[in-house]
Amino acid sequence: MRHFVLFSLLTLSLAAQEVPSAPVAAAAPAPTLARRAQALPRLSTEAVRQLQGELALATEPGKAYAESLAAYTLVSHTRGQDAKGAEALLDRTLASLKPRRDAESLALHAACLGLKMGFSPSSGMVLGPRAAGLLAEARELAPANPRVLTFQGINLLHTPAFFGGGAKAALPVLQAAVKAAQAEVAPTDPWAPTWGRAESLAWLAMAEIEAGELASAKAHVDQSLAVDPTYGFVRAVVAPRLKGAQ
Repeated sequence: MRHFVLFSLLTLSLAAQEVPSAPVAAAAPAPTLARRAQALPRLSTEAVRQLQGELALATEPGKAYAESLAAYTLVSHTRGQDAKGAEALLDRTLASLKPRRDAESLALHAACLGLKMGFSPSSGMVLGPRAAGLLAEARELAPANPRVLTFQGINLLHTPAFFGGGAKAALPVLQAAVKAAQAEVAPTDPWAPTWGRAESLAWLAMAEIEAGELASAKAHVDQSLAVDPTYGFVRAVVAPRLKGAQ
């Protein structure tokens, strides 16, 4: 099995003038660290490393999920160049996720197990069912969570058909992930995960390419890039694969 931010107010004083000055727009506040962390799955390797360093220095208690997501993303990016370092980071992340039983962490834990199988394919017979169990638990806790659905769809896409996976099995789950992401209401907690709209579209397109549904895949590639035109996975992986299948 193979395998997922000071703003400054500027005031102008026009002394000795009786006419009022034109209003000057204040600079927009920079995005908070929590908000920036929502883009982790779509960032470049260097941008992920920078955010990871900022998260390590942050003192907010709600940062734990973002730290794990940063590690998951970094491992995904670097496993081909620094397998030893990537696997060590992955093992630390798995250890930190193990006691966490909320739906978001369970799904991310399962995704990390998927990466672990890439380092040790022979572990798939043990880790595959464990990942599926974590995803089922997460789905029971949060059946309409777009990230849970996206990770479940990715897992199915990378599971052989004779084990119940494959593109056709992944399609309805990823379609549900897209709908859930579009319907999701922004939480009050800035650290609560909200990523998934562009990602679910990208992975749905991947499944559609494998299933031969190329017109739908093209539409979902375009929609994903409309959400985030800089999304490297879509530009470097999904779109070229679609082009090659046409």
